[in-house]
Amino acid sequence: MIVQLHKVLIYGAKEEMDRFFELSQRAGFLEFLGAAHKKSLELPDEAKTILMAIRIAKRHIIHTLEAPETPIDSVELAEKLIQLNQTHEQLTEEKRLVSSEIARVAVFGDFAKTDIEALQRDAKRVIQFFCMKSQIAREMILPPELIFVGTEYDLDYFTAINKEPVQYPKMAEILIERPLGALKERLYHILDQLAQLEIEIRLYANTLPRLQDGLINFLNEYNLKWAKHDAETHLSDTMFAIEAWVPKNKMKSLIALVEGLNVFFEEICIEECDRVPTCMENQNAGKIGEDLVHVYDIPAPTDKDPSSWVLVFFTLFFSMIISDAGYGLIYLALGLYLKWKFPSIGGQFKRFVKLVLIVATGCIIWGAATASFFGIEIGPNNPYRKMSFLHFLAQKKAEYHYSLKDDVYQEYVKEYPDVATAVDGHDFLVKASKLEDGMIRYEALVTFYDNILMEFSILVGILHLSLSFLRYLTRNWSGFGWVIFMVGGYLFFPKILNCSTLINFMGLIPKQTAYMIGEILVYGGISIAFLAALWQKKWGAFHELMNVVQVFADVLSYLRLYALALAGMIMAGTFNQLGLNMNLFAGVITIFFGHLSNITVAIMGGVIHGLRLNFLEWYHYSFDGGGKLFNPLRLKRSK
Repeated sequence: MIVQLHKVLIYGAKEEMDRFFELSQRAGFLEFLGAAHKKSLELPDEAKTILMAIRIAKRHIIHTLEAPETPIDSVELAEKLIQLNQTHEQLTEEKRLVSSEIARVAVFGDFAKTDIEALQRDAKRVIQFFCMKSQIAREMILPPELIFVGTEYDLDYFTAINKEPVQYPKMAEILIERPLGALKERLYHILDQLAQLEIEIRLYANTLPRLQDGLINFLNEYNLKWAKHDAETHLSDTMFAIEAWVPKNKMKSLIALVEGLNVFFEEICIEECDRVPTCMENQNAGKIGEDLVHVYDIPAPTDKDPSSWVLVFFTLFFSMIISDAGYGLIYLALGLYLKWKFPSIGGQFKRFVKLVLIVATGCIIWGAATASFFGIEIGPNNPYRKMSFLHFLAQKKAEYHYSLKDDVYQEYVKEYPDVATAVDGHDFLVKASKLEDGMIRYEALVTFYDNILMEFSILVGILHLSLSFLRYLTRNWSGFGWVIFMVGGYLFFPKILNCSTLINFMGLIPKQTAYMIGEILVYGGISIAFLAALWQKKWGAFHELMNVVQVFADVLSYLRLYALALAGMIMAGTFNQLGLNMNLFAGVITIFFGHLSNITVAIMGGVIHGLRLNFLEWYHYSFDGGGKLFNPLRLKRSK
């Protein structure tokens, strides 16, 4: 629900200002309008420090019962955690450098640097260390004073003893500042220090709830200062005044808020330059839908709240795209696991878990209605298929063609002669079959299923767009004409395609009657839309005629529901067939990872296209958008 906002001017004695803003923050329903010329306040350094510590703590698994019992406040806790983390990062970098140095000098073995220096002094010689590419070393004639030490990876290592320092072509000299033994000893101490630091960091990370509470306190104080910062003072600094947005249903609460204070308010006019926020108040399922709405845009304050509509149709679209009861059971198990794993979680994550459970239930229901389960080929005589709603409709369609003995029936009789002996719709579907690659393919059943699912996608599109037009009918009168046009198109266009529809084979409207009514509605709908636009928009009515193509294209856009579902079912069936053609181990692996990838792609398609049909096709006719969410001054609380 979108609640209308009023603009009020609040004024009162300066000595009451602090008390008023504290009460406003506790009440949490006033959004104050800041003075445009005032410079925004900086977030306190303490809050920034705590925020940095929280980011560090969230990298670890939190066990609050193991947190250290220390009297220090949240800022000191944060500083301690940051200091430990910085030391850890420095030692980690040193560990990398020492490990790299060990790898560089390990081939020369362990020796004391003092021994090398004494040897050079006594022998009056210079000892140097070199390396070069092994391939180059094999192609060169090396000087006799070079002593081959060993090979590591693709490098050859040498030691040279000369009276003076020498440089050799195509060789790199290695300077050994610390010998191998000293480096290994340092690495051991670093690893020991890192282990101790990790224990301390994990210990202090367990204070995450205290850090979060501390951050919330600082943010509340910051927001309160910001609101006071926006207040103007008048009459020699004896009064304050500030403008605010307040929801219509909170006006009585505002009266109660200022009661007993030397503070008053007056409702003032909303100016053309004001950007009115959008106040959305939803509960339960509506709040879940609101989360989905925020993915795309914030409604304008003049919009009708689309939250519940988006949730219902997103669930339907997602279910139609997944179109598999087995996948729905996996989503349901995931949702129940998250609910069990995080029983005390709240806020948006809790609503996300509920959304998972809702769409999982939708997938199971739609999968059962279409007799789809992990892409398994289920025969027409299987009770699971025979009880499905899709099979019921396919039977009705078969009985319709069988009773009329029309061209569809004649084509199947020509290709499958046994169809002529069918006694009912189910028998028709079973006998219109052939053996293909060792498997029975039920041609009529598959074709009828596909046609019904495709038609159902179109019907869902017409319903969805019609509701969009009707929601904003008072703003756009021509919407009524476009609803009539879509209904007429559904009745009339099958004549062009020479096909039968649900309303025909279910016995609701005969074909010829549907064609006649449909043609009238198509032209009548366009005429009504034009005349309504001419009355409401004057010359803009000619632009309205362009919606013929737009509306037609938007309806066809819902065919993606059928196409994505079909693609998912084909992939699932293909992985099953591949797995069955392999040995047991390889088959299980193929089927498992095949379905895993299919589930992943299906989720992506379900989310993207399930939201897209709401945000683009549906919003196009019943959504202004571009709003700014109502953000009142309120106390932030830990979840």
